[in-house]
Formats: sequence, structure tokens, C-alpha cells
Amino acid sequence: MVADKILNILLSKSEELKINSSNFFAQNIPQDLISTDKTMILITEIHSIFTNRASDVSTAKDNMIEIQIFYRGDTEPDRTESIINHELEKYHFYQINSYPDVDSDTGYLTRTMKYENTEVIY
Repeated sequence: MVADKILNILLSKSEELKINSSNFFAQNIPQDLISTDKTMILITEIHSIFTNRASDVSTAKDNMIEIQIFYRGDTEPDRTESIINHELEKYHFYQINSYPDVDSDTGYLTRTMKYENTEVIY
């Protein structure tokens, strides 16, 4: 699963991101951790589809993931997002969308970033 691959990539950067490795999740965040005071990262697979058909055979696979960062405490959003973006580009995942949101009840910032890559298959 692509989300698990991205999870492992970001876990390797948890120290540099200054986010505890136990606060990284793929696909969902356990219900009992929703109301935490620590920054959390959720990686979700949006799609993984076969493409580039030639002679009735797919020659590539398009993968799209979404990363949500739920900021808490002293995490620096610009620095965090820059590290994530730089690291994912090493693996040919390129950002196609990014937008912030602020929880109206808590005032906490959330950033949603979408990435895409095309993997050549034979």
C-alpha cells in the first residue's frame, strides 16, 4: 500500500520534523488519540490506478496520497511542510495541492497536502 510506504519515509524523518514517531498514522487515527495536544500526521491513499495503456497492457501506475498535519504545540508549519515536501520529492512524489484549515472550536491549524507520482511498470 502506498500510504504505508509514505508512512515509513516520514517516520525516518520524525526526529528532524520534531514530531514523535507514535503520532504518524496511515489510513486513520485511533479514536482515543483524536483529542491530543501533540502534532499528528495522517497519510491516506486516495488512489492507485493502472494507466498508460499500450497494446491493451498498462505500463504505469498513478498513485495519489493525502497528508494531513494536525498542528499542536510548538511545531513550525513552514519548516515541517518544507521537510516533508523535500523528502517526498526524493521518491518522485510531487505536490499537486495544499490548503490550510483552522478548527473553529480549538483554533488549531490543519494542513492538507496532496501528492502524486507515476510508477513505471512492465
